[in-house]
Amino acid sequence: MAAAIAPAPDDDREPPTGAKTKPVNPKEKPPMSTSDSVPTPPDGAAVPEATTTPTPALEQITPAPPAAPATPPARPEPPDPFDPASLRLDADYSEGLGVRKVITTVPNRKPNKSEWFRVRPGEGWQLQTAVLELEKGVERLTYLVAPSLRTELSGEVTPALLLTCVNRANDLFIWRVKLPGSDGRSNTWTDSALQIAKAAETTWCRMVSDAANGIYTHYEPTADLPDPKWPELSFREIVKLAFRGRMIDSLDHPVIRELRGGA
Repeated sequence: MAAAIAPAPDDDREPPTGAKTKPVNPKEKPPMSTSDSVPTPPDGAAVPEATTTPTPALEQITPAPPAAPATPPARPEPPDPFDPASLRLDADYSEGLGVRKVITTVPNRKPNKSEWFRVRPGEGWQLQTAVLELEKGVERLTYLVAPSLRTELSGEVTPALLLTCVNRANDLFIWRVKLPGSDGRSNTWTDSALQIAKAAETTWCRMVSDAANGIYTHYEPTADLPDPKWPELSFREIVKLAFRGRMIDSLDHPVIRELRGGA
C-alpha cells in the first residue's frame, strides 16, 4: 500500500475566508504618537471643555510730559576787594605773616581803664616780694629790692604782688598790686584790685577807678572773646625784662643815695 504523501506548502493559496488583510502601502508612514496627543475618551464619556487663560487687558500708559528745562543757578556776586571787613587785620596778624614778635621789654604798670586784660593763673606766674617806688614827675618807677637789704630799707620798701598780664593786643606787662604792710592794714583800693585780679584769671576784665568810692570797678565782656595767647617766656625771663636796670642790690645804688641825700 502506497504511503500518503503530504502536499507541499503552497504560498499562493488564499488565506482563510474569516481573515481580511489590508494591503500595505509602502509610501504611507505609520502615525507617530507625541506627548501632546490627547487620548480619545471612551464612548459615552464626557469630554472636558478646553480652558483658556484670559489675556489681561493692556493698560493705557500716558506718556509723561517732557521735563521743563532746568533753571541755571544764579551766579554769586564776586567779593568786594575794598570791603573793610576783609581788609582788617586780626589781633594775631603777625602769625599769618610768618613772623614772631620779639619781646625785649616788659612794662611794669597797672591796667589802664580802656583795655581788656587777663591775669595768668598759677603761683608760678606771680610773686610776692618787696619793692621800692620812686616818683619822678608823673612817672612812677618800681624797683626790686634784694632780700639782704629789706631790713636796712624797711622804711622805704613796700610788700607787693607781681602778676603776669596780657591785653587783647597780646602786649605783655607786669601788674604790681600793693599788699598790706607789716601792720596788716589794708584799704579799699587794694581789696578791689585783688578781687579784679582774681576774676581776670578766668575771664577778660576792664578796670576803672572809682574815686568817689575809693575802689576799682571792673567790667566783663558780654560777647565771647578768644583765650589769651601767652608768649613763650618763663616767669624768670619776664621778671628780668620788667626790672632790667631796676634792681637795688647795694646801699650804694643811685636810688638809695638820692633818697638819703647823697650825690
